[in-house]
Amino acid sequence: MQPSETAAPSLVSLRPTREGDALLLNQWRGEPSVGEYQPLGTVTIERLRAELALQDHRDLYRSRGEKFQWIILHGPRPAGWITLVATNWEHGLAEIGYALSTPFQRRGITPPALLQLLADVFTRTTIERIEARCAVGNVGSRKVLEGLGFRKEGLLKGYFVLDGERVDNYLYAMMRDDFTG
Repeated sequence: MQPSETAAPSLVSLRPTREGDALLLNQWRGEPSVGEYQPLGTVTIERLRAELALQDHRDLYRSRGEKFQWIILHGPRPAGWITLVATNWEHGLAEIGYALSTPFQRRGITPPALLQLLADVFTRTTIERIEARCAVGNVGSRKVLEGLGFRKEGLLKGYFVLDGERVDNYLYAMMRDDFTG
């Protein structure tokens, strides 16, 4: 597939992460293109394993737990990951983040993966609002969010430090009632 081609949505699926994904996630986190617009920091494989071991995806549907991750699959191949953090169950608030491994970038894989997650979260959980942040310079991620119907709500000045520089981010959000997927 050429970089300009888009992945058929039927080729894209999600599966919950498991402890054994720690090595893969660590490898992806180390790819320069994956960290180009986000400060991923250094995390040991042991810590990643421990974090993954604590995740029980059934808790998402019980309105409890905090961090949930999925592996994005392109056909049978792991391509990247999505993280959902429930920031406040009482108010139905969550944040998402996502990344694709270098060979899978710019192939139209992220939108169908996020659509699957959004549909699941908005139909099967008590989450009402999902936020996403992306660096102002990350045009690809901005297009993905806007294409899915996320609304740009504001500019977060100097939101994080990346390569020693403060980086502005845009705040995007989607409400359950706005989801049309």
